[in-house]
Amino acid sequence: MATNEVISALNALYQGTSLPERERANAWLEQFQKTTQAWTTSDAILGSADLGVEAKLFAAQTLRNKIIAGIGELGEQGALSLRDSMVAHLREARSGAQPLITQLCLGLADMAVQLGAWTDPFGDMAGTFLGDASAVSCLLEFLAVLPEEFLNERLMLDSEFFVQRADALLTQRAGDVIALLVQCLQQTELRADAHTRVLVCFSSWLKHGDITLEMVQDTQLVALAFAALEEEGGVFDTAVDAVCEILYETRADRDDDIRVARAKDVAVEQQLVPLLAAAAVQMRTNSDPERVQGFCRVFTEAGEAWVERIVRNVGMFEAVVAALVDCVRLGSLDAVGMTFAFWGVLADRTMEGASCDPARRALSGVFSALIDVSIAHLKYPDEVMTAKERDEFREFRHGVGDVLKDCVRVVGQRVALERAYALIEAGIGGTQQQWQGAEAALFAVRAMGAEVSPNEDTVLPKVMDMLARFPPHPKLRYAATLVIGRYTEWTYEHPQYVAFQLSYIAEGFKEREVAAASAQALKYLCQDCARFLADHWRDLLGFFGDVAAAGTLDDADVIEVSVALAHVISAVPAPDTAAAIEAFCMPVGQELGALLQPAALEPAARRPVALLLDRLGAFLRYVHVEDDKSVQLTTQIVSDAWPLAQAALQRVANDAKVSESAAKFIRVLVEFYSGVLRPVMPQVIDSVVLAFQQSGLDVYLWLARRIISVGHTLAAEEAPALQLAAGMFERLSESALSLFQKTSFSEVPETTEEFFRLLERALEMAPGFVVSVPSFVFVFQAAIAALDVNHFHAQMAVLHAWTQVLGPTRRHVRMLLDRQPRAASAPPSPRRATHAHDTYPVEQIVELCAAHGFELVAKLVQGLLRTFDRESVAEAADVFASLVAVAADGPNVVGGRFDAPPLLTACEWVQPVLAQIPEASWAGADKQAFLATLSDHIQARQWPKVKALASDAAAVFWRRNSAQS
Repeated sequence: MATNEVISALNALYQGTSLPERERANAWLEQFQKTTQAWTTSDAILGSADLGVEAKLFAAQTLRNKIIAGIGELGEQGALSLRDSMVAHLREARSGAQPLITQLCLGLADMAVQLGAWTDPFGDMAGTFLGDASAVSCLLEFLAVLPEEFLNERLMLDSEFFVQRADALLTQRAGDVIALLVQCLQQTELRADAHTRVLVCFSSWLKHGDITLEMVQDTQLVALAFAALEEEGGVFDTAVDAVCEILYETRADRDDDIRVARAKDVAVEQQLVPLLAAAAVQMRTNSDPERVQGFCRVFTEAGEAWVERIVRNVGMFEAVVAALVDCVRLGSLDAVGMTFAFWGVLADRTMEGASCDPARRALSGVFSALIDVSIAHLKYPDEVMTAKERDEFREFRHGVGDVLKDCVRVVGQRVALERAYALIEAGIGGTQQQWQGAEAALFAVRAMGAEVSPNEDTVLPKVMDMLARFPPHPKLRYAATLVIGRYTEWTYEHPQYVAFQLSYIAEGFKEREVAAASAQALKYLCQDCARFLADHWRDLLGFFGDVAAAGTLDDADVIEVSVALAHVISAVPAPDTAAAIEAFCMPVGQELGALLQPAALEPAARRPVALLLDRLGAFLRYVHVEDDKSVQLTTQIVSDAWPLAQAALQRVANDAKVSESAAKFIRVLVEFYSGVLRPVMPQVIDSVVLAFQQSGLDVYLWLARRIISVGHTLAAEEAPALQLAAGMFERLSESALSLFQKTSFSEVPETTEEFFRLLERALEMAPGFVVSVPSFVFVFQAAIAALDVNHFHAQMAVLHAWTQVLGPTRRHVRMLLDRQPRAASAPPSPRRATHAHDTYPVEQIVELCAAHGFELVAKLVQGLLRTFDRESVAEAADVFASLVAVAADGPNVVGGRFDAPPLLTACEWVQPVLAQIPEASWAGADKQAFLATLSDHIQARQWPKVKALASDAAAVFWRRNSAQS
């Protein structure tokens, strides 16, 4: 009856015409796989001659999942009986569908790993299948997946049993496997794909490390792998995998003894290098890009495995290195990208140690050739690219740029730049349509900049002189402008080029395609060469006004230029600094004031207001003045700027763009001009709170966090400053909690994230003040509820907040327990100075944990086992351990019972939570073992072990239940 139901559900799943019908069938089948009846039903389906491959494949997958998740349900004899049945099914399927064979082999391999009563899986399987030529492929498939299943994280094995089982099934049988593989090669009556399966099996055992190169060096297996590189289709791909595993095994290991190290060297020099030389010939004569990519993978593996050997003896490995250069020349972008890491490591090894000079001389020709072939790959293709292709090509170019930096290190800056210069010169001699070559070489010059000295006097002057001769192509101008921006430190040492470069950059602003590059280059030129531009600040201001009015710049580019002007004005000599600051800031302030004059801000004015705030904020962030007149003027500008920002918040607090710009602007005022803003800080806080109340935008919570970060500077005295910060947090938390009552945390993940990051920072800066606010108990409860949020960054923010609540409390309780004299103040935090006016609120937090600990434990356990992102588990386990520690010792410490044993309150909280978890998901015996271990760790005050216990339990639970699903 059950078999018929399964078949009916499978038919509905694969052949049903309606989505609800298929979903119901899928849900029923998933539930069926978790039942004990699934064992016998799946076995019966596999044994039926009347059922098709789909049904049998489902049955095999079901058995495999159940073997992984709960083979103990069968008992030893039941498991052995199932093994015999599955072996019989595998033998029947030997000529059938490969997916079914693979699933049966995986199930048998998982059984072999876990079932100690199966004493000799290799011997039993070989005895069953080796005598039948048509069934040998089943044996090879089983042996291929067996080592891989030892790495299956879903298998729950005791570490000691795992080691013993791996030794018995793999290490001790490695020699027998090699002999069997060689025997298979010698049997002519085997199926045509036998050699491929031998290679797959061979690769699997090599990868796991049980077969070593020394063990197979004198067999046919190595030669077979290389010979298969001449084959077509899947055989070639399998050969590439096998050869790569062979090459990986030759890596020098510091733990190798002298005999093993020498054996590897002999294998490399006498056997593998000649075989790779022959493979290089095959690669060069092959036109199939996929096969070329396979060869590139082989040579990259060889290069990375032998890099130390190459540096010691370049001549010995000349053919391999030359093949790697050809990989860059012949390969597709993906194939070329494989080699990037190798060239970086080779350059590192070439330039270090006593062998630097001879290795550098020997490899300089290689890296010189690499420059040319690398630049060739930088050329834009003639055909139009999609957005995805452009992004991929841009990323690829940056990888090539890293290779070019490696080349500069080895061949030297003059040689490298000369090769690029020659290509630029050749490129600009062509037609305007043939711009790709020169542009690629310009990109290369820019990429090399990190390794070029500012004092280079040979090639870079020729490059800079050449810019004026470039044909008027926007791509060339864009690339040349970025070159100028990259070499502004060089320009500082060669100031005769400042005027030309400034003019060249200014011309670029007239072309929309070049404007962004011009803005970036101008920023760096003004930053590094400000002293040479200080006398031209009026011209720069006028130019900026013209460009900004023309509308050719994006908002981000306008900000870049504002930063550039700030650098120049900072370098203006003292008599004129104030005038320069006034010339930039006053027009911006006047325009802002005019736009904000109406009681309601028109939609068309919102973007200009945001941009003006961004311009003024960027300028004030980067301008630095010291003379009294300039300082006074800057103080006045900041004092006048605050009412403008306040007006923007009052007019359009709910406009995301204006709010973001206003928040960033206020952040600049608070962080860089806190002394100026101090008299109006209560107004600032009132405006931020009111804006959040009106809009609910998370940017105001972000701004509040930045304000709290300056903590003690908010007022002249420390205590009032901390009270201001805590008062702002209290008011914002009341509004945020009201918002969270109307909508779930997961519906507003950004707001959730920013609120709990604000809580974390507030607790760092002023824990006593923050915990003492009347609404903190509701914040505490909200932090428990927020553990349900299903967005990763918000989830981490909530957990970090809990770390800040419980971590210092745990440390403080420990200090009180040890009766240390410094226990009266908060334990120092790496991100927070201890404030004399802020007593750490141990008693309040302990009381809150006692009152709400059960709810918090329930959320943490639920999250650890089911809902938290796997990357959040470590943080959550730490929060759990801190809560357990506070619950164990906090009440005793607060009550003055310093000699009392730890309380087992946490165990009392955890027990009913575990009781709610179904037995099928977590066995009762395992729950009791967890509680017993938790109790032991609490009584021994082993809090790190509590964290490890929670983390390990979560990992085991997740793997076990994912195996069942």
